[in-house]
Amino acid sequence: MLFFLLANLTDDGLQACVENPDAFAEACDTIQVPGAQLLARYATLGQYDFVVMVEADSAQTMSRLSVVLGANGHVHVESMQAITAHLMSDIEEAQLKGAPSQTTEPAGAAS
Repeated sequence: MLFFLLANLTDDGLQACVENPDAFAEACDTIQVPGAQLLARYATLGQYDFVVMVEADSAQTMSRLSVVLGANGHVHVESMQAITAHLMSDIEEAQLKGAPSQTTEPAGAAS
């Protein structure tokens, strides 16, 4: 399962980043939650200070990771589960269910 975490620094986190600009990155590097892997992290401008892409085996694992990241990174975390936009098509849905995709043969094709 793919998740995006949207994070904002707490007051303590802001102070930690003033003292060490890599504080959040270092916190991410030390986090180890079984069943979860941090795939990418970005500092962002705008509503959120950081965006983290995570692969987790369940929502429960993701919840555990959110708490650990919040505590170690001194951030407030909002998480969103993500799916690819292609899952909206019938062909992709059939492939996920294990059904063979239906293709049409061009008119006049030999059988």
